[in-house]
Amino acid sequence: MKNIFISFIFLFAVGFANAQTDPSGESQKMQNIEALKIAFISKQLQLTPEEAEQFWPVYNQYSDQIHTVVKSDPDILDRDQKILDIRKSYSTQFIKIIGPERTNHLFEAEGKFRQLLIEAIQRRQQNRQNGGGGFNQ
Repeated sequence: MKNIFISFIFLFAVGFANAQTDPSGESQKMQNIEALKIAFISKQLQLTPEEAEQFWPVYNQYSDQIHTVVKSDPDILDRDQKILDIRKSYSTQFIKIIGPERTNHLFEAEGKFRQLLIEAIQRRQQNRQNGGGGFNQ
């Protein structure tokens, strides 16, 4: 687990450093974060090439629906219910591809990734506030 965390932080730092050299800014940062998320989930689920070929198109549809709800629904309870409904509806498709145990692990991995991302952003902000040697100063 420690190796995964170290790899994640390294990839995150490289991704943010690369995003700063690109004038598109936010768009490139989001692409880098999505690439990190894909790598993280792939590693967590240990997808075979055949599973990955089936899994990622379904996951991308699922993710697009989640992002649409998050961006468009200001009511937090309504938004959470819609997200839960999306997760439930896609879980049957994920189960067909990767089985029930790894489907649950997928949802856990999304939460772990989100938490690691939040922690990395907080550390980066803290480094900036402290004038430390953080990236992209």
